[in-house]
Amino acid sequence: MSRCFRELIAILQLPTLNHWQATVLAILGFTLGMVLHLRWHPLRRHWSDAWDLMRLRPALILWAAGAALLAAVFSDQRPLVYTMTQLSDWQELIFPLARDSAAHLAVLPHVLIQPWPLACIVPVALVFLTVRIWRWPYRYGERRPGPEQKIALIGATLIGFSWLVLEIASLRHMLPEGAESLKLGARYLFTALAGAGMQVWIARFVIAWEKPQDTETDGDAVAALEHTFARWQSVAALAAFNLLWMIWRFWQISTPASIGGWFWIELLLIFAALPLAVAAVPGHFFHQGAVALRILLRALLPLLALAITALAFLILAHYASAMAHALSADSSLWRMIVLPLDALVLAMLDCWLLLAALLIMLRHGFPRSPSA
Repeated sequence: MSRCFRELIAILQLPTLNHWQATVLAILGFTLGMVLHLRWHPLRRHWSDAWDLMRLRPALILWAAGAALLAAVFSDQRPLVYTMTQLSDWQELIFPLARDSAAHLAVLPHVLIQPWPLACIVPVALVFLTVRIWRWPYRYGERRPGPEQKIALIGATLIGFSWLVLEIASLRHMLPEGAESLKLGARYLFTALAGAGMQVWIARFVIAWEKPQDTETDGDAVAALEHTFARWQSVAALAAFNLLWMIWRFWQISTPASIGGWFWIELLLIFAALPLAVAAVPGHFFHQGAVALRILLRALLPLLALAITALAFLILAHYASAMAHALSADSSLWRMIVLPLDALVLAMLDCWLLLAALLIMLRHGFPRSPSA
C-alpha cells in the first residue's frame, strides 16, 4: 500500500514521503474510506444496532479479549510474525492477509470467545447441568431424561474431571505417550464443547436483546444460560460439528501446501447460521441444520454485503496488528503494552461483526421472529 502511495506521489510530482509517512497516510485513507462506506452502507441500521448492543454490553468485549490473551499464552501454536521488510511490501502481503482474514471471518460465527483454556470449567458446568436436570427435568426438556441420558451426563462429567487431572499432572511432569494422547484428545473434545456452548449462549443473548420478554435487562445473561442448558443435547451435537472442523483445521495447518484450507472456510461459511439455529429453534439437530441452511439462503445477499465490508475491516486490523507486533519485537515493555491493546481492539471488532451478522440472520433469515 505504501508503494502505491509513493508511485502516486511520483506521478503527481509531490514532495517525497518516507516509508512511515506513506504507511500512515495509507492507513488513514483506508480508514476514512471505510467510515464513509459505513455512512451510506445499505446495512447501516444493523451496523448501528450491533454497535449499540456492544456498547451497552462491554463485558462481552472484555470476555473475548481476556480469552484471546489466555489462548495466546497457553496455546502450543505461535502466530505468524511478519518482519518490517515483509510489511513494507503490500503487494506480496495482500494475499496472505486476505486468506487469514477470510479464515478469521469464517470462524467468527462459530467461535467468538476462544474456548481454550476456558474449557477447563466445562466439567464444573456439567455438574451444574446434571444437578439442575435431575431437580427440574421439565425445565430442560419435554419429558424426564431417560437412563441413557443420565448415564451420558454422568459419564461426560467423570471424563471431564479425569481430563483435568491429566492436565494438572502434565504441568508437573511429562506424561507417558498414551496418557498424553488421551489428554490431547479430551482437550479437543471439551474445547469443542465449550465453543459450542458459548456460541449458543451468545446467540440467545442477542435474541433476548432483539426480542425482549422482560423490561429488566440485567437477567439476559442468566436467561441465555438457562436456554443454553435447555438445549444441551443440540449443544453436544454442535460440539461434534466443531470437533470435525477443528480436526480439519489442524490437518490443514500441518499441511499448508494443500487446498483444504479453502474448503474448510467454505464449510464454516455454509453452516454459519448453525449456532443461531440451535439457539432459536427447538427440535433435533438435523432439523436445526436444515433451518440453518434456510436462514443462510434467506439472508444470503445481506450477509454477502456484510462479509465484503467485514473482510476489508479484518485486513486493515490484521495489518495494523502485525505492524504493532513488528515494531514492539525488540522491547519487552512495548510488547506488554501491545498485547492487551491488540487483543482488546480485535475483540471489539469481532464482537461488532458477529453481532451484526446475528442481527441480520435474525431479521432476514426467519419468516417470522423465532420464539424465545
